[in-house]
Amino acid sequence: MTTIISNINLGNKSLEFIDFRLLDDKYRGSWSSQHNRYTMDKIAIILSLFNKYSPNKDLMIIRTADISKRPNNTEEERTYSEFCNEAKAMAGIGTQDAMRKNLFVDLHRMGLIERYDKNKIPTNPLSAQSVKYVSLTDQGLKLINAPTVLDKYFIFSKGVDLLLGGYIDVILNLLRDTEYALEKISIYEFMFFVSAIGTDTSFNINTDKCVELIKEYRNLSSIQRKAVIEELKVKLKPKNYSGTKTAKRDYHNWHNKAQQVFSILNQTVYFEVRGDILVLKEGVNSYTGEPLVNRLDRSLNEKYQYFVAHEIEKVQGFELHHVVPLAWSESIHQFKLLDKWQNMVYIDAFSHAKITQNRNRNVVMSAINNDLILKDYSDKEVYLRNIKNISYNTTKQKVMLDYNIELLKTVQ
Repeated sequence: MTTIISNINLGNKSLEFIDFRLLDDKYRGSWSSQHNRYTMDKIAIILSLFNKYSPNKDLMIIRTADISKRPNNTEEERTYSEFCNEAKAMAGIGTQDAMRKNLFVDLHRMGLIERYDKNKIPTNPLSAQSVKYVSLTDQGLKLINAPTVLDKYFIFSKGVDLLLGGYIDVILNLLRDTEYALEKISIYEFMFFVSAIGTDTSFNINTDKCVELIKEYRNLSSIQRKAVIEELKVKLKPKNYSGTKTAKRDYHNWHNKAQQVFSILNQTVYFEVRGDILVLKEGVNSYTGEPLVNRLDRSLNEKYQYFVAHEIEKVQGFELHHVVPLAWSESIHQFKLLDKWQNMVYIDAFSHAKITQNRNRNVVMSAINNDLILKDYSDKEVYLRNIKNISYNTTKQKVMLDYNIELLKTVQ
């Protein structure tokens, strides 16, 4: 294995993992955003203005070429031009090019807008396609019309979870579970370890392994951790690598990506960023509005109740998973409904990774005999064979299936 930083502390597993990760062309992980810097308030302003210029989810014709290539707007782009001008004036972001190429991409992936091709056929939010029309979605209107600021933050946070591929639940699990005793995650711990969880890469890890690596990293002295960062800055420069862009390594690009994710997570009801540290959010605009100790006690109690209800014990290599993600909550009330043992399954790490790679969309539960199946709305399924892939009391199956049906009615 190529050694970049392992020799800073020989035998330290976290450094060995970083070196191993850097061998993979996907070393930056799968966290996705368009390098935008925005706040929930600014997005709410932009969506409100969109609704002003194109109400009732009407389609808006947008510019299809960069201003540098075609400076003038066509008459059919007048509405889009006026919308962008007012958005730029009121929110401070949203030039015609930036709106089309960056902001609209994120808003589409967040489920707040829909984009269409020239034939008015909806495009795939996760692939690059030519876009001619845009409209608000029901979710976008819901954010605009939310009765309170907290409700807006919940709806926005749900969109952020879609944008980042379902990882809000991953981080909530790391920070809420006192068995892990993390309490905080630094931007470097996020870059190196957290962003590896559930990825379709050679360096994919589960939550338990991530915690193990973070604790190993924290065992380094502050001088050694500083040396790690400085060494990566020096060695991970594109000019130091030959071949295609994919084959090159770029520390600053990797770090910027992590900074962007932290910036967006800071706009949710779940987290706040203090310097380069991510922690659980507290206060009136947090996901419970209660003291941190109270919410941790309750969340841990629900996990405990799973094992009590199912009369099982913990098994190495298995993890608790919320079937309908906590981040799908649109209110404190919904969060409490989702954070119940009836919405949890205790599954093996491989199955958990498959769900994570599908962006936590396997929310529809069904059963075949004693086995459970988790599907998304396009019928991509993860089959959980009893005992092999899931540990649960089969007499609780109907309770879990019924609860899943009711939850899905609530969060749609």
